[in-house]
Amino acid sequence: MKGTGSRSMLGLLLGSMLILTTSVTVYAHLTGAFADFLVTVQDEQTTEKLKTEIRSTKAEIESLVPRVNKLENDYKDKQQLAVSQLQFYNEVGLDTWMNLLLQSESLVDAMGSHWLFENHLQAYMKQLDLLYKDYMQLQSTKVALEGHQRLLTIIEDNMQMRNLFLSQNAQLPIDQVANYLDIDWQSEVEKHLIQALKHDTELTEQQVQTWATAAAENASYRLNESWLNAQSDVEYFFRSDHVYVVYKKKDIHVILIGQVLSGGNGYAQLQFEAGFFNGFLMPDTLMIELSGFRIRHDLLEQLPGMKGPVDLRQSGGALIVTSEAR
Repeated sequence: MKGTGSRSMLGLLLGSMLILTTSVTVYAHLTGAFADFLVTVQDEQTTEKLKTEIRSTKAEIESLVPRVNKLENDYKDKQQLAVSQLQFYNEVGLDTWMNLLLQSESLVDAMGSHWLFENHLQAYMKQLDLLYKDYMQLQSTKVALEGHQRLLTIIEDNMQMRNLFLSQNAQLPIDQVANYLDIDWQSEVEKHLIQALKHDTELTEQQVQTWATAAAENASYRLNESWLNAQSDVEYFFRSDHVYVVYKKKDIHVILIGQVLSGGNGYAQLQFEAGFFNGFLMPDTLMIELSGFRIRHDLLEQLPGMKGPVDLRQSGGALIVTSEAR
């Protein structure tokens, strides 16, 4: 990020040198991006999508908080009951039932006692299974809430970078400010971000079967964001409405917003619809350079249990893969 004083002069010098020494093709690209950046700097309405995402994320957090609290209270109540029953079986339950079996005077009594014992154990195991499902629902809801809270912080940070940038360059003409944005993008972001996205595309195309993990309930498989984040130089946030890609380093903050859409070429691809660089809407001349990851449908169809065409949908924290077989 460029400031005033000597850093501003350095930016002016760098900008002049770029214009004087680059080829005609690069010069045209720089001028186009510069002109588009100038529009985003002047127009405050370009931040409206970010503000909308902040409002939407806050609303989702507000709806999830009471759900998490209720699920947590319900789980704790059931957990306490399960613990009490477990202590009973551990301390006296098993000995009591064994004595009943040993003291039975007839085969009918023994079979009855055995049936009663099995019936109690089956009821308890069913209760534990329901408790586990409650726990998983609680955990998934908590993960969704935490993801929303992290995303909200990131979007707000991106907005704050805009305010900081403008305040540090408040005395400069608007075209100078836009030029700094363009120089920062080319020197500190463009090459690194394109390379990171290319790396992730190669990863998802070649290792999607490793990425996929079997899921419970009605889902066949999950492609968790955590797997991708552990191997990427950017951070992904999967939600039901959008996928957010975040690239951060000192004084640099980029958010790309898109969706995973299936095309007619045998792939599903993350397609970006908007991007923000330090809170400024990225122009089309920059967005067309950025391609999201791709997933081959044929490799998903080869996963155990899958049959026929696959369906890929977004959800909180993962992409959900289903097929006609489920």
